[in-house]
Amino acid sequence: MRSLITVRRGSRSRPAFLVLASLTAVLLVACGSTGEVATVDGESITFDEVAVLIPDEGDTVDVNRFANSLMLVVADRVMSSQAEEQFGVVRTEQQVDAKLGELLMQTGLTPEQIYENYGLTEASLRLIAAQEVTADQVSAELLADAGPPAEDELMAIYEASLRELSQVCSAHILVETEEEGIATYDRAVAGEDFAALAMELSTGPSGPNGGDLGCSSPSSYVEEFAAATLEAEVGVPFGPVQTNFGWHVILVNERTVPAFEDVRDGLAEDLRLSDGNRRWVDWLTRVLTEADVVVEPEYGTWSTEPSPNIIPPES
Repeated sequence: MRSLITVRRGSRSRPAFLVLASLTAVLLVACGSTGEVATVDGESITFDEVAVLIPDEGDTVDVNRFANSLMLVVADRVMSSQAEEQFGVVRTEQQVDAKLGELLMQTGLTPEQIYENYGLTEASLRLIAAQEVTADQVSAELLADAGPPAEDELMAIYEASLRELSQVCSAHILVETEEEGIATYDRAVAGEDFAALAMELSTGPSGPNGGDLGCSSPSSYVEEFAAATLEAEVGVPFGPVQTNFGWHVILVNERTVPAFEDVRDGLAEDLRLSDGNRRWVDWLTRVLTEADVVVEPEYGTWSTEPSPNIIPPES
């Protein structure tokens, strides 16, 4: 599950309790409430600390949203304190400013557009950026003892990723039956013009365009078709191949498959980020589970099963 902000490829996924969500209101918490709403390891969290994360909607606050926002504060208290206690890392305002700028650049939106599109406030957006900083710090510490990936592991990832890494320029002729597919294939390999055959026979939307599908990653196609575009000899009709659309005769006009050496470093970095994400989520889940969290009943109930979360009060 990803953050509300779309982040770069390879960035870690955040667990559900770090995501602000806009949920349907059933019960309402009166705005203007004061005092303690929860404690984390004996330290108080006040109503105002949570309310500032929620856009002003009048005299009441959705209790589901309040519980979700309270979870954001609880998680931040735990992760920041444990990051300092266990690893000696403390985020700075300058780091948070830089991360906030990075998030804004990635979305291509102004802060005001983010507030409106995602139901955030200036405070909640900044808290998300702050948690990203802590996540980066902790992930780096957790990966400090990780050795370089094994070459055979990287090669296996490379081979499994060829559909995403490759580029094919292809055309196809779509027919309804295998018999029609075989007949079409025979005519194509006998030398008939492929585009003319597609215009004559294909039932697909690309037929009038000579069956041309343009150039794209094989991963954009259904599994059977994608496999065929990587298997077919360039310039030679291939098939017929069955998919849920029918039977295809395929012509790959051009195919680019990057060499392992050209993508090895990128694969290694993706693997490192994936490992860091796994370690980060495991660490955060553990420290939240071990934390002493008490929530005032009118604002929800603290639970660690199946994962740490604050359950809103029932209607």
